[in-house]
Amino acid sequence: MPIPARALVDANVLYSNHLRNLLLQMAQNGAFEVRWTAEIEDEWLRNMEPLTRDRIRRNTIPLIREIFPEALVGDFDPTLATGKTDAKDRHVASAARHISPCVLVTENVRHFDAAVLREAKVEVRTVDEFLVGLVDTFTDNPGFIRQAVDEARISLKKSMPSWDEYLDLLAERQGLPRFVARLRGMEPTPEPTDTI
Repeated sequence: MPIPARALVDANVLYSNHLRNLLLQMAQNGAFEVRWTAEIEDEWLRNMEPLTRDRIRRNTIPLIREIFPEALVGDFDPTLATGKTDAKDRHVASAARHISPCVLVTENVRHFDAAVLREAKVEVRTVDEFLVGLVDTFTDNPGFIRQAVDEARISLKKSMPSWDEYLDLLAERQGLPRFVARLRGMEPTPEPTDTI
C-alpha cells in the first residue's frame, strides 16, 4: 500500500457535510493524512447558521479532533504572503507550506498562487481532482477506495441513500463528476451473504 499523502483541507471543503464526511472517512481508512488549522475551523464555523454552528462545536469538532489528534496544524505564520495568493487565504497557504510536501484541497483554487506553492512542494487541487488522484494512487487496490466511499455512505443514517443515489449526490450536488465516474467503473464490493 502506498504511503498516505498529506492534505490540508480548506474551510469550503469542511463546510459541506457530505464532502467532510467523505474525506474524513477516507482519511480514517488511511487513504491520506488530513490536516487543517484552528483558523480554517473558525472560517468553516463562521459561515454556518447559529444552531448548526453550535451543534458542530459541541459534537462534531470534539469527535473529529479525537479521531484525528494530529490534524491541527500549528506553529506557522498565518500572515506570510505566498505570491499572488488572496490575502484572506494567506493563512491557508502558509499552513500548507508549513507541512509540505502536501496537497491543498480547496474549491477556491483561483485564490491561490499555484505556481509559487508548487515551488514549495504544495499542489493545489479541487476535491474532485484530489479524489481522482487518490484513485490513481490505489490502482493496485481499487476496492480500498470503494470501501471507504461505501462506509461514508453507510454513515448517513438519516438519508440512508443507496450506492447509486449516493454517487448521484456526489456527482451532481457535491461537484465530484470525475471521481464518481471512476467509482462507477469499479467492481462492486460483494454484499455479505447469510450462511446456514
